[in-house]
Amino acid sequence: MSFLRKKPADVIGRACRLPGANNLHEFWELLKSGKCSITEIHPDRFSTFRYLHPEPGHPGKTYTFAAGVLDDIWGFDPAVFGISPREAEQMDPQQRLLLMLVWEALEDAGIPPSSIAGSNTGVYVGNSGSDHSNRFFFDPANSDAFMMTGNTGALISNRISYIFDLHGPSFTIDTACSSSLVALDQAMIALNAGIIDTAIVAGVNMLLSPFPFVGFAAASMLSPEGLCRPFDKQAYGYVRSEGGVVLVLKRSEIYDNSLYQSFGRIYETGINSDGRTSGVALPSIKYQSELLKETYERAEISPESLAFIEAHGTGTRVGDP
Repeated sequence: MSFLRKKPADVIGRACRLPGANNLHEFWELLKSGKCSITEIHPDRFSTFRYLHPEPGHPGKTYTFAAGVLDDIWGFDPAVFGISPREAEQMDPQQRLLLMLVWEALEDAGIPPSSIAGSNTGVYVGNSGSDHSNRFFFDPANSDAFMMTGNTGALISNRISYIFDLHGPSFTIDTACSSSLVALDQAMIALNAGIIDTAIVAGVNMLLSPFPFVGFAAASMLSPEGLCRPFDKQAYGYVRSEGGVVLVLKRSEIYDNSLYQSFGRIYETGINSDGRTSGVALPSIKYQSELLKETYERAEISPESLAFIEAHGTGTRVGDP
């Protein structure tokens, strides 16, 4: 396969909410300190006692609720975004979190939200979680007219376009663990094609239900010690975490350094699928290697020139290769 090289894009705005870090400064300090921010699911989410069993293999149970958890997922001022309290109660917290992070990322970029209203700005969100909407299956009487718009996957991105009056492409991408990276790739393609000049790219995940823990525990994917050790002989599973990140991207050829600060430049992205492997959830070393080679060649970048590589380390002997 061969594709044209993409034109670069500059990162002009950033915002994040991550375990142990409520903003960019705290995240940087967390990285420098090397501190582990893994804790356990808070009791305000759901009853962990009901679903916890220390021994693996018990139906309907998980052997761990260790997780990377945000400090506060409930705090939200709906009036800031013109949302009624009644509607806010029905909204997936993932929607609420991203609205706040987009506001912060625009502030970081020095862009007043009113200045991009009506613009052809694209919104690309990676998300693979439906924990909040699943809660209504067990208590349908607790839902009202706002339940569907509050919990539909498309609205995680469309809500941003609606609130900020953005008229570019707007969609939510679910490719499991790679969702936000694929969202970034799609934003780069649109920027490169001149479809948009500015893109808001985001990824969000929240742990609001015990059932994914139960399912991943049944598959022995979760680390029993609550620590992920990727690429190590002691790798016995991964640890689930939540968080949200937003980037504001501007096409580099129209980027004006007198108006915006560039926090980094993206030169190339690439995606593929491993096709038929030994299992639907299992990777292919061959085709992932080919994708990396193609991406480096397109960008005319030697792998030896990289300072570091951020990898998807599953912490399992099946996934790590």
